[in-house]
Amino acid sequence: MKKERYSSRSIWDALLNDIRSGRYKDARKLPPETVLASELGISRTQLRDGLAILEQDGFITRRRGIGTVINRHVVDVKTRIDLADEFQPMIRQAGYRPDMLLLASDVLKNDPYVAEKLGVTVNTPILTMTKVVTADDRPAIFAFDYVAFPVIRNFDYTDEDLALPIFVFLERFCEADIAMNLTELTPVTADRFLSERLQIEPGAPLLQFENLAYDIDNKLIMYSREFYADGFFKHMILRKKI
Repeated sequence: MKKERYSSRSIWDALLNDIRSGRYKDARKLPPETVLASELGISRTQLRDGLAILEQDGFITRRRGIGTVINRHVVDVKTRIDLADEFQPMIRQAGYRPDMLLLASDVLKNDPYVAEKLGVTVNTPILTMTKVVTADDRPAIFAFDYVAFPVIRNFDYTDEDLALPIFVFLERFCEADIAMNLTELTPVTADRFLSERLQIEPGAPLLQFENLAYDIDNKLIMYSREFYADGFFKHMILRKKI
């Protein structure tokens, strides 16, 4: 079999999909590494890199003499806030039909708060994208994405490009692959602006995510603010003993 080149993350994606809904959806353990590597057409070294990510995220546990055990109680969690995911797959995983709309895009200047978050001067132009994400046509998430101009490599983008999932936009136009999000969670209530965008009553509870996104070289790529309406998600976090 011809060997193909896979990233560790793409191996992770393929295996997790097989565990959730594919060939291993009813399995208690994964097959031996030699079998898995052969099925994927990759080396055992590549496979181990992918398995290491799955284990780090808690989906599997590897034990000598036992094998690779699938942690079904973790796999079956619909929404985890310790794992960064695109909005639409997250909403689909929660059992809803997703859609995402670009409401506005602009170039922001002279906003000290956002500039400080991105580590740039207040005069630095910052691309701002405002989006609403729906679940079964109901607004579920309202989001602001901020990307400083020095990070952008290609400015030949259209409104259709700005409407893409943010990680896709960053890959295509900033040549950036996000490796880590540092997120602060805050319970807030909806003001009139947010209540209109999310079609909820003023004062309704929201969960605010403030994200700083870094690439593999620890370079800050993006700052975002997300507001999650109540009733769509049960946010879970995996806490592992250290």
